[in-house]
Amino acid sequence: MRDDLGVTGFELDGEAGVRITRVVAAPRELVFDVHTSPEHLPNWMVGPPGWTMTVCEIDLRPGGALHYVWRDADGGELSIGGTFEEVLRPERLVSTEAWSGDWPATRNTVTFDDLGGRTRITTHIAYASPAARETALASGMREGMDAGYAALDAYLAGQHLPMRLELVPVPVKDVDAALAFYADKLGFRLDHDVRPGGGPRVTQLTPPGSACSILLYRDLPGLDLPPGTLRGLHLVVGDVRRAREILLGKGVDAGEVQDMGGILYVPFADPDGNTWLLQEIPPNSGRPDDGTVG
Repeated sequence: MRDDLGVTGFELDGEAGVRITRVVAAPRELVFDVHTSPEHLPNWMVGPPGWTMTVCEIDLRPGGALHYVWRDADGGELSIGGTFEEVLRPERLVSTEAWSGDWPATRNTVTFDDLGGRTRITTHIAYASPAARETALASGMREGMDAGYAALDAYLAGQHLPMRLELVPVPVKDVDAALAFYADKLGFRLDHDVRPGGGPRVTQLTPPGSACSILLYRDLPGLDLPPGTLRGLHLVVGDVRRAREILLGKGVDAGEVQDMGGILYVPFADPDGNTWLLQEIPPNSGRPDDGTVG
């Protein structure tokens, strides 16, 4: 099964079925929600060009009803009605659906597979007969599904906000004393030491091998944590005993090695009393073990 983004897989299944697949760049829980919530659905399931979804009613439970209505500028109207048979959030939906007019009902099964930040949507549509399937295919169903997924991609791009942790504020009484501790004793790299606009001092450092930095601060607006009250920041190292010896050699009062079920810790504190933990996780845990101190 191909898992390329932006590609709609479309295949016939048996005498009266169709299977459609699409991989989207969003987590499974969000993708499930945008398929099942009136808050989201009218924003991307808009129908053919010039149409809008004006009614979106969803009773999301086994036995609950669904009702969608689309209208165009000329007063044309299309609608779908159906019933949910199975609701397993965020993995699976099973429902019956019938378009307005003489269209026979279908049984639709939609599964959402977690691909580690992406989601594979697989929709299986079971028609009442081979003839009903042929009629649907002749209506432009395949092109309509592809256009609908393109709209879904665009909508998800605005809903899914990638985030990464880059900065942890550390409250201190004396920035210079804290800077000497973190830079000289711990070996953190000094990235910035400035006073933007002549205001409070901003001092940013990064531990060696880390993508996350710390901000040493005093009297910064909006940051009112008292100095010395930050607790338990972790520094992952490859060899906690060697790292402890290095810190002891630099005058850091590092505690004894603590074995917590195979994960090793060494506690220490900065001059203000903010506490840290060196942490060593065995290689078979799947965590990186190339961190260093020094």
